[in-house]
Amino acid sequence: MSKTQCYRLLVAILGIWGVSLQIIQDGWGMLLYYTVLSNILVFSFMLYLVYFESKKGPINAFTGLLQTKAGVTMAILITHVIYHFMLAPLVESHEFWNIRNFLVHYIVPIAMVLDTIILDRRGAYRWISPIYWTALPLTYFAFALINGMLLKLPIPGAVDSPFAYFFINVYKYGWGQVLLNTAIISIAYIIVGYILLLIKRYIGKKA
Repeated sequence: MSKTQCYRLLVAILGIWGVSLQIIQDGWGMLLYYTVLSNILVFSFMLYLVYFESKKGPINAFTGLLQTKAGVTMAILITHVIYHFMLAPLVESHEFWNIRNFLVHYIVPIAMVLDTIILDRRGAYRWISPIYWTALPLTYFAFALINGMLLKLPIPGAVDSPFAYFFINVYKYGWGQVLLNTAIISIAYIIVGYILLLIKRYIGKKA
């Protein structure tokens, strides 16, 4: 097993650990959080990459896979960014300073970003790619709204349950504010996507 595979296997194990702690401590309702789902996406994808490289060699030879990996990276990066800047300031100290919180909001996201920036080859993305990468979070936002308004599945620890996050609570803030929040997050997401695209033109392994 190569060093790259070992690193990705470690990231997957950390992701599994973080998600397991979330579910063990607060139940299966944690699967309604974007944080948990994005971490599941990461560790599943990393395990797939370890298997893929064992069969077909380094993924740097496969442009489509690198583009998909960037989408997964962006999906977990938004977990870190939204938590750190929008949610962390609202939580109690004991809810912030614990291993399960750091695993899913900091360690796994940062490890995934570093993997993509350092280990993936340069110039693998198209200019339209950052638009495509918005599909995952927008799909989740649609699901979260459906749950909050129709399914009403309870979400452990969410003040705005059955809405997972306060900024999508249409009953409290109205459709106008929720759509504005979604638009702002989406635009910021796309901008960060283009920053990643530009970074990957100069940083990473050469083709």
